[in-house]
Amino acid sequence: MLGDQHYSYWFAKHILPNEHVVRTWLGRFPQIEVDDIIQEAYVIMAEAELDNISNPIAYFYTVCRNLILKHYKKARIVEIVALADVQNDLLADHMPSLEAVADARAELRFLNSVIQRLPERCRNVFIDRKINGFTQKDCAKNRGISENSVEKQLARALLSISKFYAQRDKSQAIPIKGGVGNDKKSHS
Repeated sequence: MLGDQHYSYWFAKHILPNEHVVRTWLGRFPQIEVDDIIQEAYVIMAEAELDNISNPIAYFYTVCRNLILKHYKKARIVEIVALADVQNDLLADHMPSLEAVADARAELRFLNSVIQRLPERCRNVFIDRKINGFTQKDCAKNRGISENSVEKQLARALLSISKFYAQRDKSQAIPIKGGVGNDKKSHS
């Protein structure tokens, strides 16, 4: 279990900002006391190993969903619609898919290779301005050049980067051979 201070930080960072969304979601279910479900969820999460949770808001939803199911199992009369809502309510996964992660990493590798191909002065100005977030004035001061030079070097860098992307896009385009109905078939 996490220490009290670490737990409080985790809770304040991940759960409290999303509580209103979970409360709204819980409000859809008849015969449910939203405050009771939230309180029970907090108790369960306080006893859990939170270090292993990769998606805290999905975990919060899951705990609440399980508590709703538990409540409905104990109830003598349950509306069929309410039970169907709980069973069919899919939570949006806020984690990117493996494909999206792989694509993003490939895109970053490509951008890094493009940045490395820039002339040194352009590269340094681009990194300072666009990656490190320096102002034009700070970049000029750090590089010992005028603000006008920073502006020109950044423009050159952006133009070069856009050309690299255009070349990549052009080389990845799939050529269309023939048109619809233009297939030549050999007849024996």
